[in-house]
Amino acid sequence: MERAQAQDGAMRDGIVNLEHLRFLTEPVTFGDRDVALVHIYSETPDYEWVDAAGEGIAAVDDVARAAIVYLWYYERTGDERALDEARLCLEFVRALQTEDGAFYNFVYDRTGTINTEGGTSYRSLGWWAMRGLWALAEGYRVFASLDPAYAAELQSSYLLTESALAENVVEEGATTMLHGYAIPSWIPGGAADVASVELLALTAYYRAAPNPGTQALIENVASGIAAYGLGDSQTYPFGLIPVTTSAAGYWHAWGSHMIAALAGAGDALGRQDWIDAAARSADTFLVRQLAFERIREIGILPNRLGQIAYGTNMMVQDFMTLYRATGDPQYAQFAGLSASWFFGNNMAGVPMYDPDTGRGYDGINGPTVWRVNFNAGAESTIEALMALLTVGGDPVASRYLDYTETSVRPYKIVEAESGRVAGGEPDFRTREWTGEAVVSSGGYYSLGEGDALEVPFELVWSGDYWIYAAHQRQGIAVEETTLAALRAPGPVTVDGALDEWEAAPGFAANTGRQFLRGSGLWRGPDVDSFTIRFMWDDDALYLAAEVRDPRFEQDQVGPGVWQQDAFWGYLDATGRGTRLSAKFTLAQTPDGPQVWDWIAQTWLPNAELGWQVAPDGAGYTYEARLPFRSLRVDDPASGKVLGVEAGIGVGGDSFLDLTGSDPDTPANLAHLILADDLGDLDEFGGAEEILSGADSAIALGISLDGEEPLVVPSNTSPDRRYLWLDRAGSEPVHLDAGAHTLRLTYAGTEASRREEVDGFLIQPVVAERVFAGADGGTLTLTYDTRTGDLRVLESE
Repeated sequence: MERAQAQDGAMRDGIVNLEHLRFLTEPVTFGDRDVALVHIYSETPDYEWVDAAGEGIAAVDDVARAAIVYLWYYERTGDERALDEARLCLEFVRALQTEDGAFYNFVYDRTGTINTEGGTSYRSLGWWAMRGLWALAEGYRVFASLDPAYAAELQSSYLLTESALAENVVEEGATTMLHGYAIPSWIPGGAADVASVELLALTAYYRAAPNPGTQALIENVASGIAAYGLGDSQTYPFGLIPVTTSAAGYWHAWGSHMIAALAGAGDALGRQDWIDAAARSADTFLVRQLAFERIREIGILPNRLGQIAYGTNMMVQDFMTLYRATGDPQYAQFAGLSASWFFGNNMAGVPMYDPDTGRGYDGINGPTVWRVNFNAGAESTIEALMALLTVGGDPVASRYLDYTETSVRPYKIVEAESGRVAGGEPDFRTREWTGEAVVSSGGYYSLGEGDALEVPFELVWSGDYWIYAAHQRQGIAVEETTLAALRAPGPVTVDGALDEWEAAPGFAANTGRQFLRGSGLWRGPDVDSFTIRFMWDDDALYLAAEVRDPRFEQDQVGPGVWQQDAFWGYLDATGRGTRLSAKFTLAQTPDGPQVWDWIAQTWLPNAELGWQVAPDGAGYTYEARLPFRSLRVDDPASGKVLGVEAGIGVGGDSFLDLTGSDPDTPANLAHLILADDLGDLDEFGGAEEILSGADSAIALGISLDGEEPLVVPSNTSPDRRYLWLDRAGSEPVHLDAGAHTLRLTYAGTEASRREEVDGFLIQPVVAERVFAGADGGTLTLTYDTRTGDLRVLESE
């Protein structure tokens, strides 16, 4: 498919211009290996190279994707210069591969000194490894007929990593219950987004070299992703495939290739069920973005700020892969509309790709030109080129590249913190990441009995709306995990024998719902669980943890103990959930018992630790004395409430803790009450409630413009507290354009509880968005969220 090259020698074909990528690509030599660096940043106005401070000058993350761009460009144009660039990029990728198939990410310099200890460059089978694998697979596919000898080298490197992945497969079929959903726990690493890139790589290789081993891996990964679509057109999370198995309502645009990966794998292996699963998610979650507006992430309220080329290419690849798998031209149409973002069909109205220079710009953070980042780094340029290589040559998709929005029925995000206090003393709080969701704008209100907020908002369109409340669902049994530490009856001998602990209540982590991640590796409470007890005196907090684990492994010391068996502790000295005052590990090491302080990065001062194997040999016990001063706790006294969490890993990337929540987020920590005896717990609800839990009834009252309040129940969680988006009422409400007010109150029957509310999504029931093209044509998308029906009306 030879084509005449541009007269100036530029590597360009129509709108696809590789010149800026070529400028960022620098040939160098690592020892006797010729490779290419791809410089990471390029900043306006001069667009010279800018390297990543502290990380390095080039990364597999970018170079692998650059290799794919060069390969795809060669296939489209026959330009052998692109093949030469691809080979150099592939050699960089191979140079960063380790002997066991994992990858490092960054090199520090032009001689190839690898960054082996950076936070974004360590030995891994994660993000950059899967991108490296994808490049090797695409390289093998293209070079197999052009240069069989070199293709064999690529194949060898590819198979090294595929073999490593095969060794870590979790058997298909295991599920974990999270918030009432059966989550497929065999998705590799619990990360559907990373696994989707793995699936792209496996499928690319399988197309070139069909074999049962690769097919088995494809079937394992694809079946997990296909089983993970949640919600529907009117029920959150609206048909999305979450990016991680530990956050059932969270999705981000960057790298979430789940739809494309499923459709491509289904096409390659003849699995219509995978194609159908991809189409279901595209026809609900992606279509709502076309019909309303593009977003960067959702979890829980949608966020449109921070859009980048990476997320746009994701939508383009999803729709175009479905087009190839189904033959339905509507998907090509949607891919073209998605790619029109690069040519000004975005909230800023600014082109994000320049065909004359080949620069892809770095992002949009608001609906004005001054909120556009006109730097042109490697990732943005590469992702733009990937998208345009995919749609530019298709006659259906390419027709819509210059289409722009002319009208839309917009939804409205209403933040609770934009309201005014209208009764009582609502408590405004700040928080960003909960461990599985994003608090919109970083703030929310906590409402108790007698509290009221009035929140104004304006609409520009009159019609029927759904009102969705972003609020915290709470456990049916208990609002939050509450623990008790009793005053020690006398001196405590820290030796691992629990002679002094008979009166201290125990709190167990022994259920599947208490896994933050990795419950697919769980072997049951008799093999993987723990019970923890707390005591205290004027100087120290004591803890005793009885761990069930028949095989103890720990050959590291100090900060290295995280790699094997260790016991993790987290503490918030204020109990307010604002920051961690202590994060530590207890470990029995080759140098004896050790307590490592992860905040200070040294030994926890004056801590004592004892360790013993359980009498039955099926576990072991940690007993620790932790000085309050070392934990940064001031004025310990009976009645003081601390935040606390404790947990263990049970293999792989798993983590089991008391609450089942992310302990690095302080607001997730359980409450630990210091008490002289059980009688001191009466003011906190009584010893029986604290130790066994109690029923609660918590709800949010929402009155719209003074009408009868709608009640949104909050005590609906089957497991733990979590932020969620619930529809208020079963029927839409009619709202005219103009000003409105929401009045928010605590509507629970349990007066001692509180309702936490983040904000609201006020959304038209029927979305409608109109686009117009330079050819005079118009296209109207109408999406009925009640039924999920989509209509596309075109006029010439």
